Amino acid sequence: MAIETPNYKVIKKSGRIEIREYEPYLKASVYVDSDSYNSAGSYAFSVLADYIFGNNTKSGKIPMTAPVDTQMSEQIPMTAPVDTTKSKGQYKVSFTMPSSYSLKTLPKPNNNDVIIEQVPKRKMATIIFSGYTPDEKVNKKLAELNNWLEVHKLKASGEPILSRFDSPIKPGFIRHNELSLKIS
Repeated sequence: MAIETPNYKVIKKSGRIEIREYEPYLKASVYVDSDSYNSAGSYAFSVLADYIFGNNTKSGKIPMTAPVDTQMSEQIPMTAPVDTTKSKGQYKVSFTMPSSYSLKTLPKPNNNDVIIEQVPKRKMATIIFSGYTPDEKVNKKLAELNNWLEVHKLKASGEPILSRFDSPIKPGFIRHNELSLKIS
């Protein structure tokens, strides 16, 4: 059985880089203070897994989807002001929700740290890569993606989104990862 992922169409492909147009979808997110993509993902994964495994208003399980997204965030959750320093950042870690749910039918989280969001239709530039995702590698892939965008005269906005599609127990050399930037 294949795991559901967000629907998109590829507009342009160049090696491991794609320009994609995504359809709207729902995601459940948690903001965490962390010093790296990996530590943010480790902490937030358990909070989000708790929500989809039944800690919600219907006490029902929500099917797992892919990817798990981690994004550096300058945003501060509306419920609490958070100070951000250069040595630490705030990350938003998100699970994509199954397309069978709408904002009305998706169970509400019992944990107030879990936020349900509607992601609008958007265009993204994405670089596909395998292996583990230490920050040094993510930064290298981001530079590669930014260089490609500059050569093709495309403008990115917002923070990069690191998408991981595989279980943490899957060997690194066969893991599927993507790094994306929103484009105009």
